[in-house]
Amino acid sequence: MPIEPESTETSVSRVFAKIESLLTQAWQETGYGSLTIESEKISPTKIKVIIRGSTHYRYVISRDDVQQSSGN
Repeated sequence: MPIEPESTETSVSRVFAKIESLLTQAWQETGYGSLTIESEKISPTKIKVIIRGSTHYRYVISRDDVQQSSGN
């Protein structure tokens, strides 16, 4: 998945799907794996999420999407 510009928002479910995909791929290929997930607030309404493994992925999600995903 290409890196998207910070102005492009990504749904929380898409971020979790990418985490699942990366771990599954690592487990299939090697039997083990490691990901590091970092997040930081980049504006009052946006959060930057970085998934680090052998390849890095960055997503931006809105605060509203976080609240919708959590059922609030």
